[in-house]
Amino acid sequence: MAWMSLQSLRITVGGKTLVTDITLNISAGDRIGIVGPNGMGKTTFLSILAGTLEPDAGTRKLFGEPKIAQLSQWQPVSCPTIWDCAYFSNQEIHHLADQLQQIETAMTRTDLGVDQLNDLMERWGALSERFTDLGGYEWEARVKSHLLAMGFFESRWSDSPNHLSGGEKHRLALLQVLLSGADIWLLDEPNNHLDITTIEWLEQQIRAFQGAVILVSHDRAFLDHTTTRIISWEDGFFWSVSGTWSKYHHLREERLRNEVNRYQRLVEEQKRLEDYIARYRSGSRAKLAQSRMKRLDKLDKMEVIKPAPTERRSPQLLHNSLAKSSREPLATIQNLVIRRPHRTWQPLTFKIPQGAKIALVGANGTGKSSLMDTIYQSPAEIHWHQDVQIAYLKQDAVLQLPKGITAMDYLYQQGFEREEIYFVGHHFGLPRELLETSLDNWSGGERIRLKLLETLMVPSHLLLLDEPTNHLDITMRLALESLIQDYPGSVIIASHDRAFLQATSTHTLWSTGQEFIWDKESYQVGRSIPQSQ
Repeated sequence: MAWMSLQSLRITVGGKTLVTDITLNISAGDRIGIVGPNGMGKTTFLSILAGTLEPDAGTRKLFGEPKIAQLSQWQPVSCPTIWDCAYFSNQEIHHLADQLQQIETAMTRTDLGVDQLNDLMERWGALSERFTDLGGYEWEARVKSHLLAMGFFESRWSDSPNHLSGGEKHRLALLQVLLSGADIWLLDEPNNHLDITTIEWLEQQIRAFQGAVILVSHDRAFLDHTTTRIISWEDGFFWSVSGTWSKYHHLREERLRNEVNRYQRLVEEQKRLEDYIARYRSGSRAKLAQSRMKRLDKLDKMEVIKPAPTERRSPQLLHNSLAKSSREPLATIQNLVIRRPHRTWQPLTFKIPQGAKIALVGANGTGKSSLMDTIYQSPAEIHWHQDVQIAYLKQDAVLQLPKGITAMDYLYQQGFEREEIYFVGHHFGLPRELLETSLDNWSGGERIRLKLLETLMVPSHLLLLDEPTNHLDITMRLALESLIQDYPGSVIIASHDRAFLQATSTHTLWSTGQEFIWDKESYQVGRSIPQSQ
């Protein structure tokens, strides 16, 4: 039986109708992924599911009073300590624990009659069974394991959440949903701010969950590993496909190709009829021409919408790479020691091949950004085999953007021509109108795309990209993949998007926290770290 039923929903954002006729049932065991570009109304849809927002039309009905827990992208966390946020996330368990304790205290009274004692024992048994089913007797151990899995070590459990970074607050809010005991999880980009190890742990939690999960994500590997159904309205109508994102993507590409073919056939038929009518409007074939005119009139009245192109238009950079064809490596790194306060990594030795696309893979805090910073600073342990220009996208690049200036003026001051800014910006989802507005009003995702655009437009032999896919939707990630694959220079990419790394890398550099391990193989989803040589 369904827990929730949606009938003919319509979603409108900013006065613009995004989709109509969303009809869907949600039951136990469902794993539904919502996909599509940013601004499509996915977050609005989750709010409708949660009951915090009313649809513009249609109905939402609940059956059996299922409990719903929602994770928003920027969800506040309000608890005295990190431990309290996790430990008290399931109110039913703590309510049952209080009731059991009260009954146990009552049963110690000496003035109880036999019937009263039996009644208390019966109530205790029923509550204890429910408490057991919820995992109440293992609750503390479960909380501890979840905190550790999310990267919160015991030394921090008494800290206030007010001292956490934005990414840490997101992980703690996600942890509260996982421990909530809810029947339905609504997860808006849950794998943001998670490293690959934690993402894989989250995938296991979702697959093992007995309830229903509806999630929004731009991570294709994550969607493939967790979902049993994909829904989307990115083409203007609601579409539900049984299976993973890869199946949905394949069916969508096939459908778009069919629509293009159908549109082309209609256009060709119109042109053929028009030519016939113009040629035989008068004369012996005038009656046939009139018949053709009726057919043409029917075609003209048909609602024929030109479909979107099936081939992705990738961002095209006006600057050519400065890479040179050579058998010599771009750089030789010999016994490079990276040092930070209270931490030193083992010496690193490897060569960066010409044109190599290196996936830098490791958990958060293992030193990936430190390595990129060191390479960019070019210490003596790095021998460049030519004069090398490096373009570097830092993870906190958006913090470097000035205030009180339009994006166009900012990029123009960096030495780029206005026409090329408009041209490349269009391919990065930054239209002319947006480029001419103040950066103060830009969203986080728009600001990241601007810094990515700026980095990729710099003439370079080597690109250092630290988390370039953050806040990019799937369309932009696919476009960036294509750009990196075609880039003739060398690239080092740190990312937790496994599908992105698999599609772009030719080599892998593993970051363990104590050392970096060079691997001549490309990154593959599910591949483990090789043993250190």
